[in-house]
Amino acid sequence: MATITINSKKFKRFMERYGANLKRSIPKALNRSGEKTREIILMRTERGVGLRGAFKKNSPGYREYRNSQGRGTKPDLNFSGRMLSNLDVERKGRNKLVVGFKRREEKLKAEHNNKTRPFIGVTSTEEKSIIQTFARQLEKDLR
Repeated sequence: MATITINSKKFKRFMERYGANLKRSIPKALNRSGEKTREIILMRTERGVGLRGAFKKNSPGYREYRNSQGRGTKPDLNFSGRMLSNLDVERKGRNKLVVGFKRREEKLKAEHNNKTRPFIGVTSTEEKSIIQTFARQLEKDLR
């Protein structure tokens, strides 16, 4: 017959320390995954790709206007840079983040663009990458 002895005091101390680290690590991992979400949206949009694939082409008149202003004709939702640079990660409570626009003017532009060229949000593949980012950051902090 084998006897197993567990030092419950030692285990309790371990769990208290681990629990404190977890409370600090979750918000940090959440912030990192929010930044990853922001990066994904910006990089995809810069390539001219939205949630449903490549953005539809700009109208001939708008292509001409962009060209006359020294801008490229590829639809990337970036004329002045103000709208996309305003995309931000904001904490909403202890365990929630919102990736959105800070200024009302930029939010309205984004909503208008999102009707014809959906870009706000993430695909299922991107969601997996964001979850992996959260897990990696959490693991790193708990070591």
